[in-house]
Amino acid sequence: MAGKKKTPLRSAPARTKETDLDQFAAGAGKYGSTGEEVYPWEEPHIREDVKKNLPLRIPEPLYMKLKFIAENTPYSMNSFILERLTEQIEQEISRMTGKG
Repeated sequence: MAGKKKTPLRSAPARTKETDLDQFAAGAGKYGSTGEEVYPWEEPHIREDVKKNLPLRIPEPLYMKLKFIAENTPYSMNSFILERLTEQIEQEISRMTGKG
């Protein structure tokens, strides 16, 4: 049985210069069309309907207080935290960016 000749592995040719597309992509998200900085939460691919998980370690007494609130109000633990956290995040972002 005759052995097959193996062809050497080929790699993609080395790139020697950036293309226009590479330059465009490198500048993505830095500034909007008005020259103002585009913040990460303002990027066009960021969606309000996408939810992200954030593991949160809190002391047990605080957890029990939160659970008590959830059991004795219309809030769930998550909705209570989210409502309060949203207010604080928006205030801090306004302070940091000067946008209100």
